Amino acid sequence: MSVQSLDRALDILELLAQRPNGSGVTRVAAELGLHKSTAGRLLVALRQRGYLEKDPATATYRVGLKCVELAGAHLDHLELKVEAKPAMYQLSQFTGQTVFLAILKARYMVYVEKTEAYNSLRRYSIIGTRAPLHCTALGKAALMALPQSRLDVLLAELPLEPRTPRTHTSRDALLADLEQARQRGYAFDDRENESSVRCVAAPLIDYRGLPLASVSVSGPAQQISQQDVDRIGQAVRRTAQEISTHLGWRQPQATRLQEEERYENET
Repeated sequence: MSVQSLDRALDILELLAQRPNGSGVTRVAAELGLHKSTAGRLLVALRQRGYLEKDPATATYRVGLKCVELAGAHLDHLELKVEAKPAMYQLSQFTGQTVFLAILKARYMVYVEKTEAYNSLRRYSIIGTRAPLHCTALGKAALMALPQSRLDVLLAELPLEPRTPRTHTSRDALLADLEQARQRGYAFDDRENESSVRCVAAPLIDYRGLPLASVSVSGPAQQISQQDVDRIGQAVRRTAQEISTHLGWRQPQATRLQEEERYENET
């Protein structure tokens, strides 16, 4: 599609967004100054992709569900960042390290927010970049919270490429790591994605009980010792639960009692 055709398609979407009852080909062409054949071709293409719907009785077009899905996804991510930011700041202050927020997108995690401590790991932005699932704490946190059926499908198509000598490159090793993560309540990347970085993460669970994103603490390996990992991991786990609650997740009664007992033992 040429730039001109793209502009015209967007003009059509913006026009129909203001026409809740829809418009036919002739009216769309007239209002936008297009040939009727051009308008018709673009309307059909947009309908085929789900961006428009056509009423067979009136032959009019209106905005389709695909536009609603895209807008909803964008608003969800905005809400997620707003809800997560205060808790991320507190976690960064507690640990003295950088805190990241990343959303699960297909076979990757996508960084959408970060909070840097004064002595932070990175002083440059990685927002918008992707991270692999199998060798980052963010990715493994999302994987550990998936239903088994979805996890099986995803692992079947996930390339377990080595990023460092410590990366899990076999399905069995990764599954064992995920089971340990479930038992702990957080995932751990021990220099598996970057050779000098350790990272701890926990999943953010939505109202359906599915992982929407993950929150993590990352730092240079020399600043996060093995002795620090569980202390940081428990803080990350509690932060993830706090944010998840704001997103509509409700912890099962039995699990909640176990969490309260574990918290009392920690303090």
